[in-house]
Amino acid sequence: MSYKDEFQAENALPAESMSFGTDRFAFRAVLVTAALILTAVTIWPIQASALNQEGGPFETISAAALLAAGLAALYRFPGATRLYIGLVCLLLAERELEADIYAVGSIPFWVLNGLDTLLDMTIVRVVLAVVVVGGVVWHGMPNAWRALKQRAPFLFVFVLAGMFAVIAQLLEEVSGMFSADLSQVMMVRLFVLEETLEMFFSIGILAAVLIGWPKSRTEENYHDEIAKPDPR
Repeated sequence: MSYKDEFQAENALPAESMSFGTDRFAFRAVLVTAALILTAVTIWPIQASALNQEGGPFETISAAALLAAGLAALYRFPGATRLYIGLVCLLLAERELEADIYAVGSIPFWVLNGLDTLLDMTIVRVVLAVVVVGGVVWHGMPNAWRALKQRAPFLFVFVLAGMFAVIAQLLEEVSGMFSADLSQVMMVRLFVLEETLEMFFSIGILAAVLIGWPKSRTEENYHDEIAKPDPR
């Protein structure tokens, strides 16, 4: 990267923002709140299960956070190379909600069922894969590396959210593998922990999108000429 590119990259992400920000009170408060919620659902899994059912509050919050993240990403990061950010968030939001939990013929059922049918089409999957993989290679990886070097706060939040998702997936695998050996209460406990961590993942993705993805002006291409700079 040339001196000019380095200078513009620094301008895209102010020096005072170039830290993970783990010393901030708000960040610590969020982590403490998350720990308290996890502790509560672990101690009272039966009571917490009412909040984690299909279409329940936790799943609704997860879907709403991912939907908001997708719409915010489409607005904040316009351009062909950054389309994948909002697209992935919207696809994850669609995955969170099941059409079956809504009455047949209702608007939510009609929308979700239509999206499921559309996403089952091979040509649609191919187009989505090209957009997502192309965006990650062309934009995601180079910017993630620069963000890591600059210790951008959004990257730390994104990685933390990813850790929540990985742990949630591991809990799902464990409950499936050892279901015959686990008590009913333990199965419920693993279920509510999984759903709670998935909600934290969704909220974390929304926070990462709102914090912002650093980029320099030299990244702009033909498709991004009218893109607005990231608000700060």
